[in-house]
Amino acid sequence: MSLVKKDEEHKWAEKIYYHACEKAYVFSIVIPAYNEEERIEQTLMNLRREFQGEQVIVIFDGNDHTPEVCRKYGVEVHVYGKRLGKGGALIEGIKKSRGSIIAFIDADMPVSMDDFKKVIKAAVDNDLVISYRIFENMPAKRLFLHNSFIALTKVLFPELRKFNDLQSGLKVMKADRAKEVLGELVMSDFLIDINLLIAFIKRGFKVKEVPVFWRHTEAGSKISKNIFKIIMLFTLSLIKLRFYYSPFRAVLNTRAYNRAQAFFQKILR
Repeated sequence: MSLVKKDEEHKWAEKIYYHACEKAYVFSIVIPAYNEEERIEQTLMNLRREFQGEQVIVIFDGNDHTPEVCRKYGVEVHVYGKRLGKGGALIEGIKKSRGSIIAFIDADMPVSMDDFKKVIKAAVDNDLVISYRIFENMPAKRLFLHNSFIALTKVLFPELRKFNDLQSGLKVMKADRAKEVLGELVMSDFLIDINLLIAFIKRGFKVKEVPVFWRHTEAGSKISKNIFKIIMLFTLSLIKLRFYYSPFRAVLNTRAYNRAQAFFQKILR
């Protein structure tokens, strides 16, 4: 195929993409960032180039120079003096979004721009689009833990069995639907992805899964640095979420449970 023809096809695809999305939707792109000064700059450069005029929000709850890096690119930076966790950052991102479609992406943007746009485009006809990660360069230990966690989650939540991936950082949703489920989002950590997915499913909202190629980078990975603590937090959070979606939800409001939760969080975080 000639370069000219390939370029023409690319422009045609771009025209279809922007026509489908810009006709009725305005985007908010949210990036949760905890000490991401070394990884976020390239992501912001790419987003500003491809999504000119759209709202880009960084939710920062760390203590490095991430805000200074972000402000160079004219994006919204919301700085929090306390640790929000992934769940808290997602919830705040939904609240701060002004677009009718909200896209979430990790600070290092581990997908190609084509895959990112593919997931966004799928949101035109769906309420929530989650990405199914096809990993590149994932260490065997991490991949084993990833698959084991998904298997355990599907045992506790059978309604999730049809999905291949449950915790990808790339997800896109209709803003009105996201704000409708805000009151049901109770997880402040990595389990927010599952919490969000279940909330959409229980309301009968339309959910679609889209495969993407995912570049795994060990450098700067928060999970790889604290793998044992992450496993324990995941397990405890799964138990909490299972109680929340059960007739025994009231247990989560007891003083004994709250004391136990605070104790384990202090040790593991």
